[in-house]
Amino acid sequence: MATATPLPKDYPLAPQGGMPLLILWAILLAAIGLPLAFLAGDKGVAALASPRAWLGPVLVSLTGVAVSLAYLRKRITLDAGGLVVRSTFYTRTVAIGSLQLERARIVDLGEHRALKPALKTNGYSLPGFRSGHYRMGNGSKAFCLITDPSRVLVLPLRDGAQLLLSPEQPRALLDALKQRAGDGAA
Repeated sequence: MATATPLPKDYPLAPQGGMPLLILWAILLAAIGLPLAFLAGDKGVAALASPRAWLGPVLVSLTGVAVSLAYLRKRITLDAGGLVVRSTFYTRTVAIGSLQLERARIVDLGEHRALKPALKTNGYSLPGFRSGHYRMGNGSKAFCLITDPSRVLVLPLRDGAQLLLSPEQPRALLDALKQRAGDGAA
């Protein structure tokens, strides 16, 4: 008798602390406004009429839009293929069998500094947000989607790397992973 393929289930992310996009845009507006102010002060307001004066601000604005749109792309899904983590510019799919669920735990990164992302190797970060590939304080590799560092689900992989995720309900995701692993073993 064939078993039914489980439907994909999304796990909402923990609410984001702080205002990452507001901070990003404050920095970008300063990067746009200060050079324009210096240009106007140095060469007069007429210098702002040149299209060349606006090339930099337009490029900075387009970059800001791209980075903001990437920030909004965040999802944790458990489907038939395993755990799929989509975060900014990155997607990581992990088969349930490659997880060491017996070693999984929920931690506060403020208390477990060895697990805190220390070196961004190919990632995206804003204040209170980490996404992508990092080296941890203990030197191990991790793929991160962290929106709340006070409750992070740490999922060790059989290859020695880890997933660090911030689902709204980390225990519910861990229980679902264990149930799926148990179903696969039967």
